[in-house]
Amino acid sequence: MASNIKYPEDHAMWFVEGDKFALITDVDSSGDTTTSSRKKWKAIQEAVTDGVLLFYSGEPNDVSSIADVPDVDNSMHHPLVDFVKRCLYMDKAGNAPDPNQSAVVMQMANYHNQKWVEATRKFGMKRRDKVGGTRSIVPPNLI
Repeated sequence: MASNIKYPEDHAMWFVEGDKFALITDVDSSGDTTTSSRKKWKAIQEAVTDGVLLFYSGEPNDVSSIADVPDVDNSMHHPLVDFVKRCLYMDKAGNAPDPNQSAVVMQMANYHNQKWVEATRKFGMKRRDKVGGTRSIVPPNLI
């Protein structure tokens, strides 16, 4: 594509809503960034001759501090807490000097493990958010 825009990937966005695909940009055909905040993003004015290559990465961002929010669907935040609690209880059970205390802590670890497994079975394969791979838009069968 012949374009005046350097690094078009920095100035273009795309989204799918229903069965419609939208490609928008924040620059005009001369390569100048738009200044009006009301019309910052608009339909792309470039001629596309050989198609559009979309790259989608399903890898979540790393959590490096306690203030970071996990980069997963909101419905999985509580199950992640159960996963972390399970791991912490298992570590505590391994370090407990009293076998009775270790058994009680392992019961808590098993409880949180069951909640984690139930949530991943319930939501894991059904979620479409933040999952890479091929996307398709299929219209409903009207027959």
